[in-house]
Amino acid sequence: MGQVFTSLFSKKPACDIIVDIENAKPSPAEQKTYSEVKDVLEKNTMIMKLIVEYKGCQELCRQAMQNATQETETAAFEGLLETIDSIQQIHMHSKDIGKISQRLLKSLAKDDTKQTLEDQQALVKQFGDALVFVIDFDQKRLECPQLSNDFAFYRRLLPKFPKHPDVKVKAEEASSMALFTAKSFPMIDAIASATREVMEDMSYSNQILPLIGTMANACLNMLSKKNFESKDTNIFLAKAMTGAIVLYDNVSETGVFVRSSHVQIKEAIKLLKKDFKDHPYLLNAVRYFTKHFRDEAPANIQALFE
Repeated sequence: MGQVFTSLFSKKPACDIIVDIENAKPSPAEQKTYSEVKDVLEKNTMIMKLIVEYKGCQELCRQAMQNATQETETAAFEGLLETIDSIQQIHMHSKDIGKISQRLLKSLAKDDTKQTLEDQQALVKQFGDALVFVIDFDQKRLECPQLSNDFAFYRRLLPKFPKHPDVKVKAEEASSMALFTAKSFPMIDAIASATREVMEDMSYSNQILPLIGTMANACLNMLSKKNFESKDTNIFLAKAMTGAIVLYDNVSETGVFVRSSHVQIKEAIKLLKKDFKDHPYLLNAVRYFTKHFRDEAPANIQALFE
């Protein structure tokens, strides 16, 4: 079903771009990037399941800490091995999300953005898919604080079981994963770090923020005009808009809340408050997943959250 994907740049006239939101197919020029990105995005459901169903080993770890014996520590360590496997998969997927985000940004960030988005509709949709996943995952990560505790205890026990046959995550990798597990918003951090790397390339440095702003404003425009009847499509657009807002703020030096931002942030917040009351975590993401809200958002913006 073809729909209007409206690009709205700060201080630039709007331009309507027809994108098939639900059934966009890659053109020959998109095919290589599309296929590589698709392979990663297809794992999103499995990775979400890992965080949603994460149970942890709190009881075994508690027993080992309160009564540290060979038996209790072995039970805790072996119980942790399965959870560590899940954390390792999540960690690797965060790296892959960063890599495909770079591919998408480089493909979409061209001088003639309007023409690029018209010609690469399938990649536009995939960028939206990545943003939606990031928001969904990190919301669930907030509800799973035991993940960090489990990994910390695994690292504590690891030196006592250097020859355990089921150990897959050894000390060196564990050190890298420790930084990841300590983050409250690991997927946002992954996509933001990848985006900043692209922005450091002079070939793209002036194009990335307008592109991300376009994603946010386009979603806002379609939602405001109520172009879609499908509830699922509208929720997708709201999440993609939120993800773009959060990403923009995390990679912009001045943030998304200032007047010079490419994003229509005030209108976006009002729309989330009005039309997505059943999804309060989207507003919470704008408030808490961003870097500049607390100290730099103007009073009129902060007042919208009261």
